[in-house]
Amino acid sequence: MLANITLHPLDLELEKRGLSFVRYADDIAIFCSSARAAERVKASVIEWIERELKLPVNRAKSGSGPSDGTALLGFRLETDGTIRLAPKSVERLKDKVRELWDARQSLTSEELRDQWRSYIQGWWGYFRLTERRWDVTDLSGWIRRHMRKCFWLRWHHPRGRLNALKRLGLHGEILGMAYSAKGAWAIARHWVMQRALKNKTLERYGFTLPWETATA
Repeated sequence: MLANITLHPLDLELEKRGLSFVRYADDIAIFCSSARAAERVKASVIEWIERELKLPVNRAKSGSGPSDGTALLGFRLETDGTIRLAPKSVERLKDKVRELWDARQSLTSEELRDQWRSYIQGWWGYFRLTERRWDVTDLSGWIRRHMRKCFWLRWHHPRGRLNALKRLGLHGEILGMAYSAKGAWAIARHWVMQRALKNKTLERYGFTLPWETATA
């Protein structure tokens, strides 16, 4: 709020100059038609801020470059005007997935579900503005693999895994998977585990991916 009050005169100045810009608090992007124009506008705007608003500008954090090579608030603007996720936003999501599906957490399945839904619904509520949704949808299988890996590890030992697979409707020879010596990451991709924890099964228990339920 303080940033908006303080920088409102800057908004008016940029509008008066006929510049296209986006500002959120003290993060701002100004769009120009060429690299030369961008450098000229940057220098002029910095000078105006320091003279008129008496605010120091951190020049080390102020730069210019192609819009598809920079990010603002987690998004990147392609040269054709398409809004997409910045690569760092995707990497932060992947880091959070690894954290939330760490099997070493002392949480019940319901608490894991609620923790996941609280995070991913808030994340998607913000980033659903992206127009290149495959940056996210391409991760769906990878995220579910982390879910399956987590549950496999939480079943702890062959007897626990055998009982869990039975509860999930598996029977016959495929129950031998409970005694597999393969690593959890490999097991999570195995067809038996994918059959035990099908996508629909995960969704039924609330382990959802909001970008899929929104388009279902």
